[in-house]
Amino acid sequence: MAVWQSRFTNGERQGVIMAGYQIMGRPIAGSFFAECLLREAGQDYEFIWISNTHSKSAEFAAVNPLARVPVLVCPDGHQIIETLAILNHLIEAFPQLAPKTGEAARDVMWQQLSVMATSLYPALHRCHHTYYYAPEEMFDAVRDMAKKDAERWWDYLESQLDPYLGGDAPMAADFYLIMLTRWAPDLGAVVASRPHLRAFVGAMEAHPTVSAVKAAHAK
Repeated sequence: MAVWQSRFTNGERQGVIMAGYQIMGRPIAGSFFAECLLREAGQDYEFIWISNTHSKSAEFAAVNPLARVPVLVCPDGHQIIETLAILNHLIEAFPQLAPKTGEAARDVMWQQLSVMATSLYPALHRCHHTYYYAPEEMFDAVRDMAKKDAERWWDYLESQLDPYLGGDAPMAADFYLIMLTRWAPDLGAVVASRPHLRAFVGAMEAHPTVSAVKAAHAK
């Protein structure tokens, strides 16, 4: 498996090497889980670093009119935006990443992913990007409410881990969850009263795939 990186600098793409898949994203953004899944599937890919500035450009708007990452460019050239749509494509393309279609475990996986994508993710977004939701004088109140909201979803995920969301081995949903834990404003406080989640974070942060993605962006 090979991984290449390029980035946009002054409107031009630097260090381009074409690969089977391309991921447009940033190291701390929602592209993290997609990199993990492609590595788990043994797929070559190119990571295209999109800066905050470039994501607002007309050039990037032609790729994603929503002006945000991640974007997955497939080998045939078609593009997929939004994390759940990207995840769905990858588990359909690489079935080993998820429970088999028709199994109850597959339905459970989608329940877990739905909670993470529609409830926990937005709560964490309100913590970090409060300016989208309220005037400055209300920032503290909105953040406090978002943190309290997130507590409910952390509790739900704690109840689902045994030791991973799908059982004995990490699968697609686990890589999505470890991405979200990295966005927790105070992860130490989150895991302090949740032993399953604490063990999960330790195991996943040490996982070879997660370690490789982190190392690639530390260069």
